[in-house]
Parts: sequence; C-alpha cells; structure tokens
Amino acid sequence: MKRIDWIDIRNFVLQPRLWLFIGICFILYSFIFEKSGFIRQYRLVRENRQLQAQVMQARQKLQFLQQEVNALRNDIDRIKQEAIRNGYAEKDEVIIQLR
Repeated sequence: MKRIDWIDIRNFVLQPRLWLFIGICFILYSFIFEKSGFIRQYRLVRENRQLQAQVMQARQKLQFLQQEVNALRNDIDRIKQEAIRNGYAEKDEVIIQLR
C-alpha cells in the first residue's frame, strides 16, 4: 500500500483536468441553481403567467362592475329591479316574497 505524501497531493491539485471539471461544475451550478439560473427563471415565468391571468380576471370583473354602476345610474328599469329586490315598492304596489 502506497503512502500519500505532499507531492502526490500537489500533483493531483495542479492537474488541468481537475480544474476544468471544477470549472464546468461551477458554471453548471450557476446556470441551474443561482438567482438567475434556469430553475429560477422557469418559476418566474410560471408565476408571471399566473399573475397575468389574475390581472385579466380582475379587469373583467372591473368592467362588469363599471357596467353595473352605469346601469344603476342611468337605466330606470335596472334601478326599479334593484329597488324591488331590496324590498322597496311604489305606493300602489305590493311585494310578495316567495321562498
């Protein structure tokens, strides 16, 4: 059994293949796992798509609510429907609520 001495360790550390392998491993790690790595970029793209979908839903809801506000401000029939639904009636009307 051969004893390992400092010369063997130094020769091992000074090998160009070792440093090439370490450099390639470091570059791959950086590309894949760091803040700007592929995994992080994939997660950010997925999160961006989800947020865009939420924004679209919020815009659709806002548009619907704006139409409701405009109808309640300007449309007499819509105002009457809402008043009846809330229990208001004109003097000659009777409201019967069925459950």
